[in-house]
Formats: sequence, C-alpha cells, structure tokens
Amino acid sequence: MTKSATITISWVMLLSLLGGNAFAETHTVSAVVREFRPAILYIKPGDTVQWVNMASHDTASVKGLIPKGAKGWTSQIGQNYSHTFNKEGVYAYICQPHIGFGMSGVIVVGKPVGIDADMAWARKNLKGPERRLIGKLLKVQRAAKKK
Repeated sequence: MTKSATITISWVMLLSLLGGNAFAETHTVSAVVREFRPAILYIKPGDTVQWVNMASHDTASVKGLIPKGAKGWTSQIGQNYSHTFNKEGVYAYICQPHIGFGMSGVIVVGKPVGIDADMAWARKNLKGPERRLIGKLLKVQRAAKKK
C-alpha cells in the first residue's frame, strides 16, 4: 500500500468516526445591553451556538416554539452558555430577566421547518412582552417564502 493510500484511508476512518458532525461549526450570540446579536441566526444541524457576555442575562427556549422532539434549555443567569442543535427547525428563545425589553432571538437550524405552524402558535399563545418574538418569526417566515 502506498503512503498516499494509507493517508486517504486514515482520513476516511477519521471522518467516519466523527460522524455527521465532522464539519460542525460554533456560532456566537452576544448579549449586548438588552438584546441578542444576531437576533436571528441561521445554522446547520449539528452546529453549536454559544451565548457570550451574559453578565446579567440567561437564555431559555420558549416552550411551544422549538421543533417537536428537540430538547429545550435554560441557562444560568450570569454564565456564558452553549447548546448544540441537532434537529432541523425553528427555535425561539428569550432572556427571562429582560424579556420586558424584548430581549429574544430565533435560531433556524437547516430549513425553517414548521414556520407557518410556529407563527400560528405564537399568535395564539404568546402573551405580554413575549409577543415581540412574533416579529422575528415573521422575518424568518418571509425569508423562507422568498426561497
């Protein structure tokens, strides 16, 4: 066996051991004053999102606005946090202490699967300041229809 063939086989073995996450990326969302930047983030399945600059903030998924079967999350206030997203779809999240200021975000993993149902659910169920998520979901919905 040639040296080139051995290297190729080694790479193939390594990639098969790593599975589908061999090319996963890490994306950063920053808490800036009372907003998340970016407010809408598009990623691929298997990617990780890390929230930084979380001195007085947390990140919590919104029940009813994550894909069926996906795991929700709630981070600790004041601690940076990361979460890996494996299931395709739309995930809405808030900063619990600052939702009154509209501090929220949306992560789209792969295609925005179920965005129309998410919009209908949000319009029916979100109350008070959480309703500000509807604007972000609407941007995702409009962008999906343009494609």
